[in-house]
Amino acid sequence: MTTDAGTGLGRTAPAHGGASVLRMLPGGATETGGVRLFLVGADALARAGIRSLLDGQGGISVIGEDEPGPRALAALRAHTPDVLVVHGMREEHEVDALLGHIDPGIRVLTVGGAEPGARPAAVLHGHLPVTTTSQQLAAAVSLAAAGYSLTRGPLPAAAEAPARPRTAPTVSDVPPQQLTGRECQILDLVARGLSNTEIAQSLTLSEHTVKTHVQNLLNKLRLRNRVHAAIYAFETGLR
Repeated sequence: MTTDAGTGLGRTAPAHGGASVLRMLPGGATETGGVRLFLVGADALARAGIRSLLDGQGGISVIGEDEPGPRALAALRAHTPDVLVVHGMREEHEVDALLGHIDPGIRVLTVGGAEPGARPAAVLHGHLPVTTTSQQLAAAVSLAAAGYSLTRGPLPAAAEAPARPRTAPTVSDVPPQQLTGRECQILDLVARGLSNTEIAQSLTLSEHTVKTHVQNLLNKLRLRNRVHAAIYAFETGLR
């Protein structure tokens, strides 16, 4: 896995042999449009790196970024983004203090640095390690915008891992059994936060073909956008 020099975020997904796994838990209303994101972090280079990785990916629009402080809080009140990503804050009390001043309508993800305290603020929708890939972060942002929260738990051994049941999704009444193998592939990559260009490279297809596949998938599942597609994938156990 290669990493971005400014952010520490990997550009490709890691192998499944890691010590932990991110699970998505439902918890709120879904978004109907693109995701408006604001970045806060002390390292200007890291902020620029994350912005370049996320802006325009999977419907995410980075509307601003700043270092922690009154100016950032004023910008958050003025722009009211869907998601706030807080990067690399080193002290737990600094994280907790910042979260205490965030509007409750903003969903917050912290990346790297200190984890929030034992009783995190209600606005917090998850903490991701600095080893998180750009695709994982994009997926986490999309799901947080849709009202989901992230929790980390141990990754079970392959021999002991139970198969996840494909439960009825809440965003679509189309059962996952109606999807073709190619549609499941496309859905999995969309849920990981990959853009059409990245999906095309992964599957060795033209970008136009991928765009057609994605649109047909959304139409078949009667979903409004890629965020809802990611939610569908997690709810049905396809991702």
